Amino acid sequence: MEKIAIIYLNAPGMEEQLTALRVPEGMEIQLLSVPASETNLAKAFQQAMEQSDARYKVYISANIEILENDILPRMIEAFQQHPNIGLLGLSGTKRVLTSGITYTSPQRIGIALDEASRPLAGRTAKRPCEDVQVLDGYLLATQQDVAWRKDIVHGSLFLGAAASVEHRRAGYDVAVLAEAAPACRLPDELTADDGEQDAFLDEYSVDLYPLVSVIIPTYQRPDYFRQALASAAGQMYRNLDIFVTDNSHNEETKRVYEKCFADDSRIRYEHHPEYDMWGNWHRSNGYDNPEATYVNWLMDDDLFVPEKIATMMDVFFQNPDVVLVTSYRQLIDADGAPLPDQPWSKPLFQAPTRVKGDEMGKALLVNMLNLIGEPTTPLIKKSAMLQNHMGWTGHEGKYQISDFPTWLCVLSKGDVIYLTEALSKFRQHANQQQKATPMYAGGMICWGLMLRHALSQGVFLHTDKDKKDAIMRWLDIATANLARIFEQNPDVWKEVYWKDLMKVYAAMAVALSNGFQLSFDVDTGA
Repeated sequence: MEKIAIIYLNAPGMEEQLTALRVPEGMEIQLLSVPASETNLAKAFQQAMEQSDARYKVYISANIEILENDILPRMIEAFQQHPNIGLLGLSGTKRVLTSGITYTSPQRIGIALDEASRPLAGRTAKRPCEDVQVLDGYLLATQQDVAWRKDIVHGSLFLGAAASVEHRRAGYDVAVLAEAAPACRLPDELTADDGEQDAFLDEYSVDLYPLVSVIIPTYQRPDYFRQALASAAGQMYRNLDIFVTDNSHNEETKRVYEKCFADDSRIRYEHHPEYDMWGNWHRSNGYDNPEATYVNWLMDDDLFVPEKIATMMDVFFQNPDVVLVTSYRQLIDADGAPLPDQPWSKPLFQAPTRVKGDEMGKALLVNMLNLIGEPTTPLIKKSAMLQNHMGWTGHEGKYQISDFPTWLCVLSKGDVIYLTEALSKFRQHANQQQKATPMYAGGMICWGLMLRHALSQGVFLHTDKDKKDAIMRWLDIATANLARIFEQNPDVWKEVYWKDLMKVYAAMAVALSNGFQLSFDVDTGA
């Protein structure tokens, strides 16, 4: 006669309710109890699994109350109909958040009651069962023995998630049994040992979470580089692909990498002393790991806070149609001390806010402000980018400023979510490239290229007022700054950037009386 082994945490009344369950026809029940004082549930379950020759096993890790008398026959029926299901539970999630804790995750499947008999969040599984990423661990059933990871999971909090990954690694499916009504009542708390979450995430992040690329271009700032790379490598989100391209003309940065980071297999470092600034930027922009589905640039003088990627990935998990997540960023000085906000860095909102991509794109162009932030600030869904790379038109050439053209491209594909917590630190210091006059001229030309593209494509600026406001804003900023710059350097107009900038300036003025038809010819070659 075929057996079902029920391996359970011994608690008052548990054996009585288990023996009261209906037994599938032609089968018998084997009860194997685990002492309530057991501190390593996975170890105890492994020992009990090895003691039983039953094909079907049910593991109960908490003092639950089973509410459905027919749960065992329904589980066996589901297993027989779906032989590739290795692990079956009563609730789980389609997407576990970056904490690894299943009970706090979105897209929950299966309904249970809490200790006060209130339904927990979730929907009923599709009959007879529905595939999920991970299961909650309070009640799990198997039809194939897969080893319990007693070296990683001890308590009940991560038990189901760990078992789910191990069964998938073994080639089996993981599913929730469909129930017309809640099948059990759960205790208030589940347990985890100190360090268990870190051990769980270290082992299973690569199985559970999408790969995120972090791209760091760097040049002869070894101390800032060390801090930036450490902030990336120290992210709570483990499944990272970190790419560094270094065009330093000495080996100081290379020695920092070799001394401090060479043992981290997630980091790929390249040294290109033959590159100039643009060559190094093109290398970073051209990097594309096909396995990564999200990307975040990190400038070598900026910093991530430890929870940056994890926090933003959780937002993506809960809003899968969003294409970009950005946040407030803390300004810091050359030594890393906090600085007060500037008008352009103040929080956009007082609470986390979702904004339509079209509305945010219009706000960027009409105000001529990079409201999304510098390359360090947002996390981007690669599928919304221009062939997985930076830019919008694909023809920005030497005037491709790294950030706002990319944000406009991405915003044309979907919505953005803004978070109010400071998830990155933007360093202000004397040697920043954007403070150089040629970079200002290139930035103004790039804004002009983006405005021209938006007008030609009919995106973001939909009314004559929007178009006029955007062009007038460009002219106002250019007029105010050109006078100051020409006063400082009367010969600046002889430089090629400034000649091109004058072409754009003239075209903007003409467009105001020409139906907002913006046309100019500048040399965008490298």
